Amino acid sequence: MQQATNKNSGCLWIFVVFVFTIVSFAVVKFFIGLPDFISFMVATIASIIASNYLLGRPTWKSLLSNFLIIGILIAGLNFIGSFFLEFASPNPSFSEEETVANSYIIENNDTIPVYTSVRNWKDNYGNPYKGNLTVRKNDYQELQGYMRTFTHNNNETFWRSVYAKMDQMDAPKLDLIMQLFKDIHSEKNLNQMQFADMVVSCIQDIPYSFVFEEACLEPKYYEDAIKDVLDDCPDCCIGNVRFGVQNPVSFIKNLKGDCDTRTVIIYSILKHFNYDVAIANSDFYRHSIIGLNIPSTGSYKEYRGKKYTLWETTGKYFKLGYLPPNTDDVTHWNIILTSK
Repeated sequence: MQQATNKNSGCLWIFVVFVFTIVSFAVVKFFIGLPDFISFMVATIASIIASNYLLGRPTWKSLLSNFLIIGILIAGLNFIGSFFLEFASPNPSFSEEETVANSYIIENNDTIPVYTSVRNWKDNYGNPYKGNLTVRKNDYQELQGYMRTFTHNNNETFWRSVYAKMDQMDAPKLDLIMQLFKDIHSEKNLNQMQFADMVVSCIQDIPYSFVFEEACLEPKYYEDAIKDVLDDCPDCCIGNVRFGVQNPVSFIKNLKGDCDTRTVIIYSILKHFNYDVAIANSDFYRHSIIGLNIPSTGSYKEYRGKKYTLWETTGKYFKLGYLPPNTDDVTHWNIILTSK
């Protein structure tokens, strides 16, 4: 009788090594704290030794054939996934929710013309909200252009002064929006964190637009990151705005906002509701976010003895304390303005 060989087909061996490697990597990384590459190498070697002991060593031929089959399957699944993703992913465009309409409200028996947009959004935990973001036409016209005469000679406090000026001028004119959020707070019985998330997610839900101090150009004249956005959404740009920041009332009038256009309006709203809120800027990242002094976890910046947890505002579903990997080094962030 011929003795059974200790070789296996290789398919089960590959699967077992894969599972062992994942488990071993997690154990080594968590309990020993080695760098990722070293943890991976240790886990892989240990998994190969354990699999050889339990299953026997496969032949090279079976290993290569199974790796080839697995590679073809992965490539096929990746192609199919990319194919469907291309059709499933919406392109940036202006829908009804991004349209601002001319309308009217009644105040003290007077008919007041307003700019209003219908918003339906979800917060970062899936809770739905709806309401109209509204500003009066007279307020928009009154505030138009006041930054053109703004002057400030101290470079170190320049942005602080710009944002503080906008908050001072615009916050009183956001009273219709403040009332909307107050009504939602009462209707939904929101706590402090839930209310802040409702406000921030409302602004996050508005599609991103570039705000330039100079006129908007054709996409081909910009760097790739800007060009790609404008190729898909030519309307996602507004130009000839001093300092490249829209004041809050103008933002609500046209719904075109970049990073600090959003941080200023969120700052004004949360400040109105007595939050200890901050605006944080980064020259390194060329970006602006907000910070919130509230019990929370995640990335934060200390300023004058207080901890401001950082919040990305330019995209949907960014929760308090989570920053994208390309902007998550907090040493590059500086607190510019605080409400308290």
